[in-house]
Amino acid sequence: MLYYYILIINLTLLVNSYIFKYETSCNSFEFKDLENLIGSLHRYALDNGQLIVRDIGLTIGQRKLLKRYQNIEIISAEYKQKENIPMINVKHEFFPINETLFSRYNNGKYNYIDSIRKRFYLAIVIPFIQSQFNKLIDQLNFEKIYSPCRNQSNSIDLILYHNEKISSILDNKTRQIHYQNKCFKNIRIFAADLSENENSYPIGSAIMWKKLLINEQFSRTSLRYYGYTHFFLMEPDTRPIRSYWLDIIVEEIINGHDRESYISTQWWMIGSLYRGFQSLGQNYLHINGNALYHLSLSFILFLQYVSYEYPYDSKQSSGYDLDLFLYLFKHIDKGKKFWHKFQFSDFIQNCWHTGCNEMNEEFLYNNPNTYLIHVILQMYDYLIILTDLFPTRSTKNLKNANGSST
Repeated sequence: MLYYYILIINLTLLVNSYIFKYETSCNSFEFKDLENLIGSLHRYALDNGQLIVRDIGLTIGQRKLLKRYQNIEIISAEYKQKENIPMINVKHEFFPINETLFSRYNNGKYNYIDSIRKRFYLAIVIPFIQSQFNKLIDQLNFEKIYSPCRNQSNSIDLILYHNEKISSILDNKTRQIHYQNKCFKNIRIFAADLSENENSYPIGSAIMWKKLLINEQFSRTSLRYYGYTHFFLMEPDTRPIRSYWLDIIVEEIINGHDRESYISTQWWMIGSLYRGFQSLGQNYLHINGNALYHLSLSFILFLQYVSYEYPYDSKQSSGYDLDLFLYLFKHIDKGKKFWHKFQFSDFIQNCWHTGCNEMNEEFLYNNPNTYLIHVILQMYDYLIILTDLFPTRSTKNLKNANGSST
């Protein structure tokens, strides 16, 4: 493929604080091109480059995302510039050759999307169905034992995400919880609105997961529609075993930076591999779905390849989390480009077939970095005792919504 290069500026001048501006125009269907262009700007122009985006049909979610990206300004289609700013085609990307910055056509490849520097906006998503409502209440009550955070944050929301329709019995019941916690700026309720055929396991959980990751221009269940950059999936059988577990999740994102910093996230998924003793073959290498996700458009594009080969409603699917890794194992050469996007961590542990829990002092001692566990166990009686001994407005509301304390 022949590339056409356009000289932008010598990189040495950029290092010497030379600031340059470029303008591009974009509609909703060109957003992946725009994100690739922005990523290339952030990759090579450091803090010196600014991109002005003329909005010729962006979605609400796309505008929200752009506002979180570093050195990006949005202008309307009718806005008249007061200065002479050079234009760059949205389908181009910045590229250095011998210390000189050029632009070139992206050739339909989007290698720079994960280089975008942005301020994070995290969603903690708890998916549940009617039969798990009591577990949801118990899970929220764990705040009385393990406080989620030290300080209030304006960049973290909690989402209670059920499988039914808006205004269903479960939806109304969920809205009566009135849960409050300083750690979350907003508490939202999402309704997946699954059909009768979709409303079964494991298809239902896979479709609920997929709806969170749908491109923002197609669904209001998409987390990107609300401007989220990352999310942590926390099923009702996932629970904290130490205080400040939410701070630890944030640290996985910012990696030592200030919370208000613009950062790039190169990974797509961070979580726990299987820790049990029962042999699962190579399947043990997959990351459990209760994990931290980067809502990167490049990840969403990758998921389209996976779902095409392993449709969630087919016999080929082994579960949405395992399907990701079966795809990588099957396509070895293609997978070499993506394995580093999936990272193991022990901030959460998948305790299936291990029996690990916070009552085991040896487990706590040997796993100082673990703050959450995913395990199917009944909640301990001491949780109920503590919420009775130390009632708060939020826990009283939880009990009232549940009808009991269990």
